[in-house]
Amino acid sequence: MTRRDELLRRLTEVRCGAAVKLDDDLEAALHSRPGVVFVLRGNGLELAPVVQRIHAAGRLAAVHLDLVDGLSTDAAGVRWLVRCGVDAIISAQSQVVSSARAEGVVAIQRVLCSTRSALELGLAAVSRAEPAIVELLPGVILPEVADLVLPRLTVPLLAGGFIRDARDVSSVLAAGALAVTTSERALWN
Repeated sequence: MTRRDELLRRLTEVRCGAAVKLDDDLEAALHSRPGVVFVLRGNGLELAPVVQRIHAAGRLAAVHLDLVDGLSTDAAGVRWLVRCGVDAIISAQSQVVSSARAEGVVAIQRVLCSTRSALELGLAAVSRAEPAIVELLPGVILPEVADLVLPRLTVPLLAGGFIRDARDVSSVLAAGALAVTTSERALWN
């Protein structure tokens, strides 16, 4: 089974990825149901032990390169994360997604949907970069933009951002998301 298949399997099982920013969040995520931990903040020099802890807890690690202090959002930053053992790299930048694919890790491209033109630009970038997975932010708006987004994707879609309760989760899953990513601990279980 490929890394991508394993990541998708885990997201399909629980339908939620634990998005963590702080050490307290990480500890809670390691003792919760999601099989994938999305690391949204961190220090590049301290990331390898974090990834090791995630793996030791039987989870997969997806790291958002754009938000890691001390790493460049380029091929060298991607190679550093690969050496740290990450299973997936998240970025809004097409060149990072392409580099992640070239390094053999799962590439997740974030699309920020602040306006319709931002959504169009993001979807155009997705078609060029060819990520394994797309994450739409804010995910809570997926029900309103699903008809604009889903027909243009050939890969699974995650919804993240402003997912606050079970009603939000149900709504975005019904609209076509494979799973949600959220920092709301109550939704992890």
